[in-house]
Amino acid sequence: MKKWFALCMVIMLAAVLAACGGKTNNSSTGEKGTDPEPAAKDVEIVFQSWITPNLTVEYYDNLIKKFESANPGIKVKRIQPPANEGNPDSYLKTLLASGDFPDVVQNATIQMFVDADALLEIPIDDDIKKINNYEAEMIDGKLYNISAIRQPQSLIFYNKKLFAEAGITSTPKSWAELEAAAEKLKAKNITPLLTAGDWTAGFTFSVMTSPTIYKDNKTWYADRFDNKVKFTDANWKEAAAYYSNLIEKGYFNKGALSIDYTAVEQEFLKGKGAMYPMGSWFSAAEAVAQKDFEVGVFATPTKDGTQYLLGGENAGGYAVAKNSKNPEAALKFAKFMMLDPEAHKGYLQADALFSNLKEPLKWEMSPLQTEIYELLLNNPPMVGHMNNKVGRVPVAGIQDQYNKVAQNMMLGDMDVEKGMQSLDEYWDKHNK
Repeated sequence: MKKWFALCMVIMLAAVLAACGGKTNNSSTGEKGTDPEPAAKDVEIVFQSWITPNLTVEYYDNLIKKFESANPGIKVKRIQPPANEGNPDSYLKTLLASGDFPDVVQNATIQMFVDADALLEIPIDDDIKKINNYEAEMIDGKLYNISAIRQPQSLIFYNKKLFAEAGITSTPKSWAELEAAAEKLKAKNITPLLTAGDWTAGFTFSVMTSPTIYKDNKTWYADRFDNKVKFTDANWKEAAAYYSNLIEKGYFNKGALSIDYTAVEQEFLKGKGAMYPMGSWFSAAEAVAQKDFEVGVFATPTKDGTQYLLGGENAGGYAVAKNSKNPEAALKFAKFMMLDPEAHKGYLQADALFSNLKEPLKWEMSPLQTEIYELLLNNPPMVGHMNNKVGRVPVAGIQDQYNKVAQNMMLGDMDVEKGMQSLDEYWDKHNK
């Protein structure tokens, strides 16, 4: 009995060893076992989106779903900065310092994050070569941003009904004509001009003054780096004084700094002001708004009446983190968001932009958007302003200083001389 039991144990042990041996890789011969390979995990990239009334959470989430469907194995996690900031720079600087910089960033000041060695160089391949003038966005001969849009910004939208009530029969082209129109509107108890707090104040100040300066010097920022020009020069002080005079005469909405960009947009669409200085993206909101008046548009007046548009070309796009753990997936997503034909066309329509591809994609424009397009066609090529390139990208954070100057002017707490001096001081302090 004992012999029989021992024999059974030997047989069972042999079977167990044989079973184990079938699952073991033979490291000396390189032969693999028969177990299936573990399933590959999805790659996840983090995308910092830029949310606006036009570019909504739903807008981005729908595009992300399309990308993920077309690219199985890549998952996109979307994050967003706090509201009421003019760009995501402060938010991104915080993430960079904490080691949480996203894989793909949008609408950032590219120079700032190139200086911080945070961005990946974009290869100049056939995809990039589809973009007009992409070379202009290069920094030291390298590209860090994928964008293919034109965005006119120095525009003034106006309520045609309120203009008619005030007896204004033509849109102003010069500073003097704008003041005359504002006086007629005020006499009819109509608020002539609308602006708001946060970034909107600085933007309004910039678009109302910069065309007069930059139409005569399209490389002003480059010259400022070389100390050839300053904000305290006579032409800038004159432009700032003109803007300050509009405030002093009560042409802007009362309590402007207590409302934000979203609120002032609605104020204009409700007919509570006659003129609204803003970029072309406003026309996307206007196209779907319910109102009982028509909206028109004209280029921001200059001192001598010469029309000149400011804006962005191939800016506000998508960049990839240099230290991304999944750079290929991140670059693929960035290209999809800007260059995929369906995504590109949808972006243009959502934010009232104009294609800057060599074979531009067209979309169904509203009457107001067609007016903007005609302004683009009938005026010289744009240069930037505020934090956009004017011969060269300005020092980092200059937009915040524009905001402070404009807000203090609106409050009556800063005279023109001190305001322009503060811009020079900021520039010199942050010039590297």
